[in-house]
Amino acid sequence: MVRKKVIIPSKRTVLSNNAPETPMAPSPEEFGQKAKAKKLIKMYEDTKSLRRNWDTTWAEIADYVVPSKDQIFTDKFHKTKGDEKNDHLYDGSPEHFNELLASALHSMLTNPAGQWFSLTTNKEEVDNDPEVKKYLQLLVRNIHDFLNNSNFQTEIHEFYIDLGSFGTGAILVVEDTEDIFRFLSIPIFELHVLENSKGIIDTVFREDTISVRKAFERFGEDAFGEFAEELKKDFNKPVRTVHIIMPRTDIEFGKLNKRNKKFASIHVWIDRDIILKESGFDENPYIISRWIKSSGETYGRSPAMKSLPDIRMLNSMMQTTIRSAQKTVDPPLMIPDDGIMGRVNTIPGGLNSYRSGTEDRIFPLLTGGDIGIGLEMLRDVRDRIKQAFFIDQLQLKEGPQMTATEVNQRVEEQLRLLGPILGRQHFELLKPLIARLISIMGRKKVLPENPPPILAVKDGQLNVFFSSQIAKAQRVADATNVQRFIESSAVAIQIQPNAADIINSEEIIKLNARLFGVDQRIFREDSEVEEIRQDRNNEEEAMAEEQTNQANAKTAADLTKAQGG
Repeated sequence: MVRKKVIIPSKRTVLSNNAPETPMAPSPEEFGQKAKAKKLIKMYEDTKSLRRNWDTTWAEIADYVVPSKDQIFTDKFHKTKGDEKNDHLYDGSPEHFNELLASALHSMLTNPAGQWFSLTTNKEEVDNDPEVKKYLQLLVRNIHDFLNNSNFQTEIHEFYIDLGSFGTGAILVVEDTEDIFRFLSIPIFELHVLENSKGIIDTVFREDTISVRKAFERFGEDAFGEFAEELKKDFNKPVRTVHIIMPRTDIEFGKLNKRNKKFASIHVWIDRDIILKESGFDENPYIISRWIKSSGETYGRSPAMKSLPDIRMLNSMMQTTIRSAQKTVDPPLMIPDDGIMGRVNTIPGGLNSYRSGTEDRIFPLLTGGDIGIGLEMLRDVRDRIKQAFFIDQLQLKEGPQMTATEVNQRVEEQLRLLGPILGRQHFELLKPLIARLISIMGRKKVLPENPPPILAVKDGQLNVFFSSQIAKAQRVADATNVQRFIESSAVAIQIQPNAADIINSEEIIKLNARLFGVDQRIFREDSEVEEIRQDRNNEEEAMAEEQTNQANAKTAADLTKAQGG
């Protein structure tokens, strides 16, 4: 008997023309992208683990200070959109104090009604060039106009609310087709961040869960590869992605494309380790600042964190005081168990029947509690919270009638006390913000035309000189020193008038103008000043010549008269 050899087809054997082809092995580039996605997700998960303790603290801060931003603890109270946010609070003072602090920061740092910054090259010979001076003034005015015509003022106020409560504020600055740039304040609990060796936050992770439909619109079907057909079965299925902004370490010099910019922008599908989109930014689009920062920590600490024990106490004490007041205003009643007929009627004007001949009466149960003590303790705790939010430094205390000069001096002293704390905002918030705006304006080609050849706007030559209210208060001491010097020198000048020749009065005026943040448009150009002085000298010379001629004529007349006599 001849046994037939049975051939078992392998997995790679094509059994029929209709059978699907075996997927090809991933290319080296696909392997590289997969490994890169896994590495980024691992980096993101590690960063999340470093923030768990902060989440607990921020949840409590949101509970008491910013109940409108309760997304971080939605599961705790099972809140939904439109629900009342502060129904668990008995005292809203901390929320009010934080809003006052945010408003004060807005007016002191980025007041829309005034010019709160100027630009300089930090080179006196360049800054004094008339063309450079005129160009920088025009650039500053344009930036202010663009800011005031965008959504900057609304979003920066939200930023300040986050700063005073959570200790870390974040604002996203993106290019816009209509308003040049657009801003979005993002609560820090939606972000995970890392800082570099200089202590500057340069890496940002933001997780987002969107539907398949929105994911296809944002990234395109091709980005999901072989999983696209599976996802199409349910367009409402959630897709977890993480957007990563980080410094790019693999820059190829000479290539001008989105994948070769200073900061990488990468969207990763978390569940499948797939990079959905990769591009880049010339600057970090996230501006992140801290109120204060402890050594070894990445996230900031806030006035709300400092006063959190008092905030908890205030809420609990207010609940107890309210209960005590209710007992006093509407006390529990002592009712005899047998003397009253029927149900007790406690409404105003109500009638109650009792048995004839009995002395039993309804009377209130007085506990003897003193509401005044509770109110005094509440006032003390509330004042401590107010001090933690610097409200006592931001508002003038009631006192005797003061002159306008005394009021200005007291305001300046209070602002100087806030200077060291708000100085961080100049470095972490405002300086990178202005740099980002100038870069966007350059790419949008809306910078003022014809910059002076000596000025390189795009090469990072410009530096920010802050002239906000808080910055001016810090520089008042320098102006005061100049004034004291002049006053103390007046006696010596009276004794020896020539001593005044060593003082350059023009430089004193210019110095005071810079210290007080005066608009440079009030000053004339050097050429105009020179022309005015030349005209004045010509007039003086003409007058002197005329006086000389008159004197000579008078002398000649007198001499002629004398000779004739």
